[in-house]
Amino acid sequence: MTKSSITAKALLAALALGAVACSKPAADNGPAASAAASGENAAQTINIRYIDYDSLLSQYTLAQEIAASSQKLMVQYQQQERQKQQEIQTLGAEIERKQQNNIYLSQQSFESDVNNFNKKQNEAARFLSAQQAKINNEISIQQRRLTDSINNFIADYNATRGYDAILFRESGVFFNPALNITEEIVKGLNERYTPAK
Repeated sequence: MTKSSITAKALLAALALGAVACSKPAADNGPAASAAASGENAAQTINIRYIDYDSLLSQYTLAQEIAASSQKLMVQYQQQERQKQQEIQTLGAEIERKQQNNIYLSQQSFESDVNNFNKKQNEAARFLSAQQAKINNEISIQQRRLTDSINNFIADYNATRGYDAILFRESGVFFNPALNITEEIVKGLNERYTPAK
């Protein structure tokens, strides 16, 4: 995203330079006028297109599959978290019940249950932390897969088009809608991708 932002800024600077050149009087033939004219020529020859990234993600089959998979992982994690919390609460409630009903015959038996409660609590925290790390790793792998798929397709696509730049819509403030190639990109991505079974 940073490269796109830098490219967009460079493009906007070139366009601004061209606009300044157009506003100069025709009689000004000094070095500044020449530099502005060359900036104007560069701005006129830049051939760019843009993609609406949000639309791409909502329509590209691979992105939809990754989003569904990530959602499933998060739901599973939440279920595991609730289960572990329930187990800990049940243990804590049992200790409290025994204490209130004077079931503990010695301080040792009470401390044994408390130690077991603390052990289970620590085990649950470690388990959930490991699960969260696994989920984050899986999501990161899938995100790289998605990014590589999009970037590789765009490189192949542009090899036959020869655009100077293909930007994400999110990297600029305004783009002429005529420069939008999102639909072409999504169509090409979906035609090339074989959905998961």
